[in-house]
Amino acid sequence: MDTRQSNPGLAMAVDEVVLRGALTALDHIRVVLVEPQHSGNIGAVARAMKNMAISRLILVNPADHLAMEARMMAMHAFDILQHAQVVETLSQAVADTGYVVGTTRRLGKSRQAQHSSRSIAPLLLELATTNPVALVFGREDSGLSNDELAQCHELINIPAHPTFGSLNLAQAVLLVCYELYVTTATQPVSTLPTLATAAELERLYTRMRAVLRHIGFLHGSHPDRMMGYFRRFFARYGLKSRDVKIFLGVFRQVEWYISRHHDEKPVKHGPERSEASHP
Repeated sequence: MDTRQSNPGLAMAVDEVVLRGALTALDHIRVVLVEPQHSGNIGAVARAMKNMAISRLILVNPADHLAMEARMMAMHAFDILQHAQVVETLSQAVADTGYVVGTTRRLGKSRQAQHSSRSIAPLLLELATTNPVALVFGREDSGLSNDELAQCHELINIPAHPTFGSLNLAQAVLLVCYELYVTTATQPVSTLPTLATAAELERLYTRMRAVLRHIGFLHGSHPDRMMGYFRRFFARYGLKSRDVKIFLGVFRQVEWYISRHHDEKPVKHGPERSEASHP
């Protein structure tokens, strides 16, 4: 016998706990707009977010998000526009996030969307209980570039009619956020571990790329194609900060071995903060 049916008070208490967990997950989800070109679209996005209980908006090189057109389209979501964070690059927008989801309409080798907005919703809510999660939307006319898509852990596609699948920016945001909101009401939200941030992962990928190029593993005219595989592989398994430090230690040891035994200069890679040799 279901004890919740025999004890309505218990059922309400459990439902309240589940709802609080779900809303907490939504609090950890941020919408990132990359170079939105029209103020009205930014305002409409803010309204769509508020409809679905998502309040964190980050704008990368946007049009004026406080213009009158944006305010009119936002309606009662002007507070989201007021508190929106403006940054210069996508890397800055997602640096402290644990999971980054890019949206794409066009599909191809570098745009392999494995999930729809509906199928990925339960995973995103689980991740968002302990990790900041970013939903990244591209420009109205051209979407996200391949370099920007490479910064995403996962790509999603919003199903639409194949002959006219282009969605307005605010429509796309609304559909993705809707799937998340509906999922909070229909499925219990469990908790997943805290993941390494996007900034930590980028430090790992920068060092990995430099070492693999140095030893000749990455070669030819498309060295980043293999790096794209590594990015997807590590995203699939959800590296934690400790995991990143271990892999960084491995590549540091490879660099040391090359310089010591082959009398070569250390591998050149981008700037990186120092970490302990062992986690």
